[in-house]
Amino acid sequence: MSKILIIGNVLKDVYLKLDNRQNDFEEDAQGIQWLDLAFNGAKHGFFKRTSVYGGAAVSMAVLSRLGVEAKILGSQTEFKNGEILWQDRPDDYRYILCHEGEITYFMPSSRKVTDWVTPNGTPEWLLIDRSATISARLVDEVKNFIKFSPATKIAVHVEKNLTPDGRRLAEMADVLFVEDEPPVHTEEKIVDKIDLGTPSKQLTCHISPRKIVLNDAEESWVLSKTDMMTHLTVYSTIVATVLGVIAAGGSAADAVLWARLNAEHATLEASLSAKKLQELAKIEREKRENMKLVAQSLMTPRMGILAADESERILTERLVKFGIPANANTRKEYRKMLLSTPELKEYASGVILSEETAKTKTERGQNFLEYLTGRGIITGIKADQGQVQFGDTDETYSLGEIGLIERLRDYYHMGARFAKWHAKFTIGKDMPSFQAVERAAELLAGFVKECQLVGIVPMIESDVSWAGDYTIEQSLETTNRVLTVIFEKLERRRVDFDSIILKTNMISAGSEAVAGSTPREVAMATSAVMKHTVPKYIAGVVFMSGGQAAKVATQNLAAICKEKPFPWPVSYAFGRALQDPVMQTWKGKEENVKAAQAALKRHLQDNSEAIRS
Repeated sequence: MSKILIIGNVLKDVYLKLDNRQNDFEEDAQGIQWLDLAFNGAKHGFFKRTSVYGGAAVSMAVLSRLGVEAKILGSQTEFKNGEILWQDRPDDYRYILCHEGEITYFMPSSRKVTDWVTPNGTPEWLLIDRSATISARLVDEVKNFIKFSPATKIAVHVEKNLTPDGRRLAEMADVLFVEDEPPVHTEEKIVDKIDLGTPSKQLTCHISPRKIVLNDAEESWVLSKTDMMTHLTVYSTIVATVLGVIAAGGSAADAVLWARLNAEHATLEASLSAKKLQELAKIEREKRENMKLVAQSLMTPRMGILAADESERILTERLVKFGIPANANTRKEYRKMLLSTPELKEYASGVILSEETAKTKTERGQNFLEYLTGRGIITGIKADQGQVQFGDTDETYSLGEIGLIERLRDYYHMGARFAKWHAKFTIGKDMPSFQAVERAAELLAGFVKECQLVGIVPMIESDVSWAGDYTIEQSLETTNRVLTVIFEKLERRRVDFDSIILKTNMISAGSEAVAGSTPREVAMATSAVMKHTVPKYIAGVVFMSGGQAAKVATQNLAAICKEKPFPWPVSYAFGRALQDPVMQTWKGKEENVKAAQAALKRHLQDNSEAIRS
């Protein structure tokens, strides 16, 4: 008897890409129109190279390639030598048309009724496939079968909008697959978008166009082959993979990882075998395990991080401030001079770049990221895309959530091993507001989760702006409140703290305050808040200069480090405090390059001594 018995209809999917091909249709003996196509430059062995069995057949094929015995209820099929052998006709044809990237489905006006046939034996699982036509009779038959076969478990794949019969079936499920956005994280619990009424012991797997979430396990997936795999086929691939791993005794984490890999790598010809999925999953786990080592390397004692991730606009403003003509060439020459400082590797464990800078080519054809990596310096990229106004207020939040997973994967393939997300908070009347802090913390938590799924060390930048006339007490209260919310959000997302680096402001009176703060005051306030709010198992804390003059930032850093011991390594990630002296010395002149690089070295040395305290 099969381990998994699939209940659903078998469809014949016909994939037609219509762009400029309207006149190329052919008609077969049954009067069905076909189109002779090849996908992505490769020809596939389907009838007229456009058709494949879908519906319950997808689930059967995926499970079989995972090594799980599977059958379709009422269908005379078997899986042999990597292919499904058919002895019966499909229930329906489904045309899937692709025109200029848009997918359109043509289904029969009336779907075939899914009939119940009493199985010959007792399967371990019943999988109610999405292709099944759910009726009151089918639900009653399943319920009656389970009554006399209590050892059989039920998995149900449903759409978001359930019919009354679909709801009855969903309530019976041991594993429920729901096509909707991931669960919403609230203060108390995870609230599912489909409310089944009474609580149950069932597992619920949420599948959306970007997420697969099963209990605490989560994966982000990206589908680029829109003309190769429709969302119907991909979702069935995900469902069957998750169920196959669970049925074999695998963990939720393994199930969603395998499902993501299968969804991203499967084609219309075939899904991946268990052996191939094991190989790919091993590579993914190794990437994620290496994050801790990268984070430890970034926090190497007596070494800091150079922040050179300013945007083109900000860099232009800073160059103009020092009387340097600002254009594409001077910006490139400045970055080359800065990043080629001979002693940089001795004092900087890492450098943060903007995406634009990371991809900028040097004269030798390397981009700056490749150049730094070749020198043995760990390179990171600023992943957010700048600030935007928060509603009708004077507050802001960071853009960049859309397309983040794709960018992070791109950064990893480029050679980046950490990424940074900036969250800015302004102290003022009723600021930062509760809503602004919540929004920024949610974005940071999502960023951390996505980084860790890719294998990139996340650096979260909590920046309580130094600009303003506020007191050190106000800075302390705000920083404490902001960091508390951020780490609460991270805790709820169940991220791995041992690979997270916090980049944060020093606690001080504002730049326009009547009474400034002494290094001792900064140190006492900052160390107190850090020890109170930052989890002891975080990879490290690095302080930002936040607009302070180079000498002041170094003095404050040294004073903070005298408050040791801390439960985590402490260092710095300075931008302006390192770069302003360099620009002031360089002045845009070639003859000043060595003197400017010497200025950078001197300030790196000063900061190295400061964190040695």
